[in-house]
Amino acid sequence: MIRMQSRRTVCGFAIVLVLALVAVWVSTLGVAQSGDSEAARLRTSINAVMVALVDHAAHEIWEAASAERLTGRDWQVVEQHALQLVASGSLIARAGTGPQDSEWVSTAAWQEWARELTDGGLAALDAVQKSDQRALDAAGRAIVDTCFGCHDMFKPDAPTEGLLHVPHYEE
Repeated sequence: MIRMQSRRTVCGFAIVLVLALVAVWVSTLGVAQSGDSEAARLRTSINAVMVALVDHAAHEIWEAASAERLTGRDWQVVEQHALQLVASGSLIARAGTGPQDSEWVSTAAWQEWARELTDGGLAALDAVQKSDQRALDAAGRAIVDTCFGCHDMFKPDAPTEGLLHVPHYEE
C-alpha cells in the first residue's frame, strides 16, 4: 500500500513538473503577450485551469498551513500543489477557449496577477524546502490576497462557466 502511494506521489509530481516545464517553454516561444497566437493558446478555458488546478492547489496549501503538524508526506503533497500554482501562473497568462480569456490576458493587470500567482507558488515551494510552516502560512496568505485581488478586478461575481471545484456527479 505504501509503495502504491509512493508511486502515485512520484507520478503526480512528474506530471506537475512536466506541466511546469511546458508552461515555461510556451512562455519562451516569443509569441505575442496577448496570447492571440494559436501556438500559445490554452486548449481549455482559463476558468477550467483556475478550478481544476489553482483552486484545488491553493486550498491544499491553506489547509496545510493551518494544520497542527505536517508529516513528511504532508510536505510532499504541499510541494506538489505549490508546483501546480507555479505552472498555473504561466498557463493563465495565455488566452484559452473561455469567452473572456483574450480580453483578460491582453491587460497588464492580468499579467501581473498571473505573475503574483506564480510568486505565491514559489514562496510555498521555498517554505516546503525549509519545512517552515510559518513561511507556508505567509505564502498561503499571499495567495489568498492574489486570488481575491484578481477576482475583485476581473471576476467579481466569480463566474466559472459551470465548472465546480469538487464535481458532483449523479449516480
